Amino acid sequence: MNDSTQHEMSVLGAMMLHNKSIPDVTDILEPGDFYRPAHENIFRAIVSLHSRHEPADYATVYDALSRDGETLRAVGHDYLPKCGDAAHSYTNGAEYARIVARAAVRRRIATAGLTVASLAEVEGDEDELVEQARKAVDSVSRAAGEKIVSFSEGIYETLRSMEAEKAPFIPTPWPSVNHAIAGVRGGAMYVIGARPAVGKTLIGLQLAQGLARHGAVAFYSMEMTKNDLYKRLLASELHIPYQRLRDDALLPRDNAKILASERDFDKMPLYVHDAADMTITDIKRHARSVNRKTPLKAIFIDYIGLLSTPHGYRGERHHFIADMSRQFKVLAKDLDVPVIVLSQLNRGSEQRAEKEPVMSDLRESGAIEQDADVVLLLHRDTMNQPGDLYVRVAKNRSGATGSFKLKFCGHYSKAVEEHISPVEDREYPAFRTAEPRPALASVASF
Repeated sequence: MNDSTQHEMSVLGAMMLHNKSIPDVTDILEPGDFYRPAHENIFRAIVSLHSRHEPADYATVYDALSRDGETLRAVGHDYLPKCGDAAHSYTNGAEYARIVARAAVRRRIATAGLTVASLAEVEGDEDELVEQARKAVDSVSRAAGEKIVSFSEGIYETLRSMEAEKAPFIPTPWPSVNHAIAGVRGGAMYVIGARPAVGKTLIGLQLAQGLARHGAVAFYSMEMTKNDLYKRLLASELHIPYQRLRDDALLPRDNAKILASERDFDKMPLYVHDAADMTITDIKRHARSVNRKTPLKAIFIDYIGLLSTPHGYRGERHHFIADMSRQFKVLAKDLDVPVIVLSQLNRGSEQRAEKEPVMSDLRESGAIEQDADVVLLLHRDTMNQPGDLYVRVAKNRSGATGSFKLKFCGHYSKAVEEHISPVEDREYPAFRTAEPRPALASVASF
């Protein structure tokens, strides 16, 4: 009999001899932590009896186990008293439980090691294999750190977070958006959808720019180069017409603005990556790398339809996009950051009399609208009212839906509230930060 089995018997014996120890043990152990399946079944029987406010002693546990007989046949009919004998002190249930929990973690480490070793023999994309290895190791740390929280504990924790100085939502640059969706929050997936040339990258970049005032932001662009994005950032922040930046036709006063803002650029932790052949594995690896340097506040994907499939992928495109959508949702929860996914709309809205887009216009997969916590759909009448950008909150898991209008200022690569002119909007210091933090490399790239 190994030490783990002996300690498992001690835990079970202490629980049956001293029912008051059961809550302390269940705070530490879960059924899957037991090495022997029979011990897992005994543990479940004890916890089930206790949850019904019934005594969990040798007789009642024996009766509960005798209904299927399998466990008793595996260990013998006199096994429960043996568990009691193994508990040298019935008040030490929690201590025995901690020993069993540590042994369970070590078993999971061994299992993860075997999984990682076996991946070395698997054919396929190496980056994807590394991601699978990371998941195997991460599953150990998650299992070791999880704790069941009661309803009352969860309520008090929520109230404490509401009272804390750190707000759960980060404001966007637009009061209308903040009023509609209360800013963006960690763990949620946001989708910004639009037809080509409507302004989804403009809105995405301006939002990233605003969120970077509160911390590090990673922006993954498969459509535009870093240089083009940086020029749009300069146009938006310094109110230099984008055309002059695009055509390398800056005026002396433009150069003066840029030089005067150099120190402000150091305060903007916006990390841009522009590889055209990015995969979901690339993005997750880069995001985790940035997050190790400084905690991320947001991740942007521009846009999901341009993601490359892994090497050797043979499946349907819509299945691939559905899987990417789900993985971005999981990434948001894993890192506890908002993931903002830009998506192109299909031609559906152009073929309808009512041009305002709807969620079903999201291209290539219905899974995107299912996974998203918030969906913002952009629409602009480029022929008759090119200066009006309509924003529709088509889905809002935590609030209401509706529509509002922003002023589209393409020459400055930004959108502002209707009552604000682009120049008035610039009265705040460039890249103003929400709280002091160490200076980082200016507008960094990978």
